[in-house]
Amino acid sequence: ACSLGIRTEPDDVESVLAYFVDGEEVPAGDIQHRKGNVDANVKRGIPLFYPVQKNLRRAEKLLRNMSVVAEIQSAIALIRRHRGGTASGVQRFVGEQADVTRESPGAVTHYSRYAPGTIIDAQAGIEYDFPAAAIDAGKYVLVLQAELRAIASRLVMPEFMLSSDASNANYSSTLVAEGPAVKMFERLQAEQIADDLELIWRAVERAIAAGRLDPQTRDAVEIQVEPPSLGVRNLLEETQVRAVEFQHGLLSLQTWSQRAGLDYDQEQANIRARQAASGAAPE
Repeated sequence: ACSLGIRTEPDDVESVLAYFVDGEEVPAGDIQHRKGNVDANVKRGIPLFYPVQKNLRRAEKLLRNMSVVAEIQSAIALIRRHRGGTASGVQRFVGEQADVTRESPGAVTHYSRYAPGTIIDAQAGIEYDFPAAAIDAGKYVLVLQAELRAIASRLVMPEFMLSSDASNANYSSTLVAEGPAVKMFERLQAEQIADDLELIWRAVERAIAAGRLDPQTRDAVEIQVEPPSLGVRNLLEETQVRAVEFQHGLLSLQTWSQRAGLDYDQEQANIRARQAASGAAPE
């Protein structure tokens, strides 16, 4: 069966025979296919945000509408209501109150400047409304945060990774919220490491076959992959755990340096240089 650029066994989707790259058929053994967010019996993966694209679209429209409404409301400084006034009377009043009048073909625009702290004395029958005072963006923000929270829950992520709002990140709630996310990220890291190692070893084998590496390289070399830290809340506690592991022979100084983000050989050279400069005997 051939579809989506992949040729498989007729009755077994998981048994891939070949891939089509730029219209050319390539054996499956020459391709490493990484697909995500689907089961093994699905030929192609789906993007991370595909399941929540409708939520993201609603959040985008809500944010756009919030900005437009706030922009319109804040652009209108005030509204004067003339009770019982005629159109000509209103126009004459506006012209008399204007500080600047600008005429253009087919239109006359009046501008009035109100300094900070201005007190307005209204005539009888005139009322002043201030639309900006009625802006309540908070209620829309709550809806937007709820939508982003639903997206984060679906993607197994902490809320602040999507909302950029850490105001709810107190110790207890953040610890509970990040637990599943940290495990999910660790699982993704493990899968990435396995795929990367497979690709690296395949490159090593090709180099051996081409004569660019010694045939014993496969047995003499060990490739280790250390993923970036997902973030530690208590560095002192992690250091104490590493110290216990080191004391019981479960952790080497080289690995400890690697996890701490240090170059072991360089740090040892720095220590010897410092001891030599101070005249102390090397340890």
